[in-house]
Amino acid sequence: MNAPDPATLAGIMGLMCEAIALRGAGQPGAALAALDQALLLDAGFLPVHMQRAALLLERADLAGAAAAYEACLDLVPDYDEARVAHRAVLLQWIDALEARRVQQDLSRTDRLVLLARLHYRLDQPQQALAAIEAACPLPRLDQQTLYADILLRLNRHEQALDCYSPDAEEGETRALIAFNRADILRRMGRIEAALAGYEEALRCYPDFPQAQVGRAHMLLTRGDYVQGWRAHEVRFQIPELARRAIVSPSPRWQPGEALGGKHVLLWSEQGQGDCLQFVRYLPLVAQQADRVTLCAPAGLLAVVARSFPQVRCVAHVDEAGAHDCHASLLSLPLLLERPHPCQAPSPPYLLADPARVQDWQRRLCEGAGAASPVRLPRIGLAWAGRQYATPHPSRDVPLADLLPLFDLPVEVVSLQREIPLTDQALHQTLAARLTTLPLADWGDTAALACALDLIISVDTAVVHLAGALGLPCFLPQRLEGEWRWGREGEQSVWYPSVKLFRQQERGQWGSVVDEIIAACRARFADWA
Repeated sequence: MNAPDPATLAGIMGLMCEAIALRGAGQPGAALAALDQALLLDAGFLPVHMQRAALLLERADLAGAAAAYEACLDLVPDYDEARVAHRAVLLQWIDALEARRVQQDLSRTDRLVLLARLHYRLDQPQQALAAIEAACPLPRLDQQTLYADILLRLNRHEQALDCYSPDAEEGETRALIAFNRADILRRMGRIEAALAGYEEALRCYPDFPQAQVGRAHMLLTRGDYVQGWRAHEVRFQIPELARRAIVSPSPRWQPGEALGGKHVLLWSEQGQGDCLQFVRYLPLVAQQADRVTLCAPAGLLAVVARSFPQVRCVAHVDEAGAHDCHASLLSLPLLLERPHPCQAPSPPYLLADPARVQDWQRRLCEGAGAASPVRLPRIGLAWAGRQYATPHPSRDVPLADLLPLFDLPVEVVSLQREIPLTDQALHQTLAARLTTLPLADWGDTAALACALDLIISVDTAVVHLAGALGLPCFLPQRLEGEWRWGREGEQSVWYPSVKLFRQQERGQWGSVVDEIIAACRARFADWA
């Protein structure tokens, strides 16, 4: 969300041109040095990382090239060119390791662990498991953690718990083990045990922000919002999250600080779903401050800007102008002293463009044509979250598990932006039953959703959009859950129009889908 100033940009471009010239002159080392200088001017300038990756790949530095592409993806997680190139480098690296063409100084154990790590990063858990088990026993904590992560990807949580050495000494290592085990317990839906694990980690090593945030999430999950939001503020001490923060000359808005006469900059901290969930607080800030600017992902502005005309919306922080203080959207429950969701503005708080809604209704009717003399109920479907950066496969419902939905007398409309690799073949065979329409931005998605009769979405941004619009939505919820959906019940405290169908057995969606199908039949029983 930050762009370099003109002088810095000129310096970066000059160094990039110098690197190109040096590369052409056969001086790759000097070219890399020029690019490193450019990163000192702005470590977040994407083209420099891409240029470095290409140069390192030319020099057969596969580890360096992979790291450079990962730096690109850390900045722009859905950057397709970097994703494709990164995957190709990892495959090339695996091939070279298996052929013993690189890193001859590695021990057998280290070579197998590296192979496991590369397969895991490629989402090839079976190959990763074969490599890591061939390397056992694993003496180092990072190796044990990788083994556990692979087992978790294969839905073998109980075995993952046993990966860690039980006789670690007190201090940081013991804290890391307690934290890792707590994270596994969280994924198993064992909230109180996970909370105890995070607290054990903090007893062993109090200066551990990841464990503090884990504890905060467990407090929020069980509805302890006052303590949870207060503890959640420590997340800015986690380097990965700190890198995503905006760069602003103004101070953070502090609890208890009055906003009268001030220009406040609010910014979207993490995923698009988080932004859609927490923009509900914008009117409350606007009531207190002289001016409010929101910095949010560009694709969301089409729906957010029209919903909050009292707030100026921008996609880049440099567009915000001078401001007196700033805050993340996720800090607003604490800053506004409204910790419980019931104290927040209720949906609907987002508004779709009526002209776009009308246009989608017309297009849906034209698409149906004369296939049926009576309009069928329209169900929007999003069955998987993002497939880039850090995906969460446990929340995705395999498309094959949803086939009973297509036996209902309904029209199914896709709200899925990215099709998982494992679903692509089946997706093609469903083309006649799954209406797929081009969506330009979230304004389009909001308008299309409003033209439907029901949304079925996994825990991704679509469910937040539906809930924020006040649209009826069914959420198939994974066993491990997430703090915002609580531990039990079928109603969401954040979105009254969203009904939860909770998984009872980890990794098994059959009973959840059966319940959703029954609920659809009941909902549309009187459809004329």
